Amino acid sequence: MLQAALPRIRPCAVPTLLLALLGLGGCVSASNAPPRPASPARLDIPAPTTAGLDPATAQLWATDMAKALQGQSVPATARPATAGAWWLRLQTRQVGGQIIPVYTVMSPANAPRASQEGAGIAQPLWQPTSGPVSPAVLSGVAQDAAPRIATLLTGIQAAAMEKDPNSLKHRPARIFFSGVTGAPGKGNDALTTAFRAAFPGSHDILTRHRAQADYILNCTVRVSDAAPDTNGQARQHLDILWTLHDTAGQEAGGITQLHDIYAHALDGDWKETAPDTAREAAAAARQIIDRYSGRTNTPLPPLSQTAPQTHATGAAAPT
Repeated sequence: MLQAALPRIRPCAVPTLLLALLGLGGCVSASNAPPRPASPARLDIPAPTTAGLDPATAQLWATDMAKALQGQSVPATARPATAGAWWLRLQTRQVGGQIIPVYTVMSPANAPRASQEGAGIAQPLWQPTSGPVSPAVLSGVAQDAAPRIATLLTGIQAAAMEKDPNSLKHRPARIFFSGVTGAPGKGNDALTTAFRAAFPGSHDILTRHRAQADYILNCTVRVSDAAPDTNGQARQHLDILWTLHDTAGQEAGGITQLHDIYAHALDGDWKETAPDTAREAAAAARQIIDRYSGRTNTPLPPLSQTAPQTHATGAAAPT
C-alpha cells in the first residue's frame, strides 16, 4: 500500500492543558512520540551527479541532507535509491548569478511525486574558483531545505490517506483501553468508567476487542509522599500517566497529569475528580491521535497541479 511505504513525519506537539485537582496545584501535559517506522518506510538520498559538484562534495551534500531531514524526524539515509524506497533527487539550476537547489521526491517506481526549490546560493559559493564547496554552505543548504521537504512528505502521506477508504481520514479511530492500575481507593474503577464515558465521539471510539484496535491506551497512577503545605498538612504527589501505542507497539504519545493532593484524600471515593481527570485525558488523547495519524493534514495535490516553489533571494545561510 502506498501509505505504508512513505516516511513518517513527527507530528506537532500537543498543547499543554491545565487542571485543578482538589483545590491544589496540578497540570496535564500531552506529547507525541515520533514514530519509528520500519523498512521500507524510509527516504533514500543518492549523491547527485548533475549538480556541478565533484563526487566527494556531492556525497557530503547528500549526507548533510539526510542529517537535516532526520532532525525533522524523517528516516532519511544518504545512499543510492534501493528497491521499494521513496527517494530524494538532488539537482540544481542556474538563474542569473545564483544556483537554485531543486529537490524532487521520487516514488519507489522512480516517478516524481513532488518538487521543491530551495533558497538561492550565490554562484561563487557553489562554484568556487579554487577548492570544493565549503561544508558550511552545504550544511546551510540542507538546513534550509529540510523543513520544506518534510512538509512535502506530510502532504504526500495525507494524499495517500485521502485515497484509502479505510484510513483514519474516513473513519473513527478504534482504541482499546486496557483500564487504570495503581490508583488509591476506588480510583481504578472510577477513572476507567469516567474515561469510557468521556472519550467516544464522532472521530474516535473505544473497542473491547484488542485485535480491532488502531491504538492501545493504558493508564497507570503513582502516589508518593510530598512536602507538607505551609500549615504543616501532609500532602502526596499523584501522577496519572496515560500512554498510547499504535498496533506495531510504537508509542504514539503520552499524557501526564501531575498533582499535589492532601494526603489520603483519594483513598475512598473519587467523586468528581475522576470525571474531570478523564475529560482532560480524553481531549488530549484525541489530539495525539489526530497528529500521530496525520488525518488532519492537508493532502498534497498531484505534481501536475503544483509548481515548484522558488526561494531565490539571497544565499542560504551557513550553519
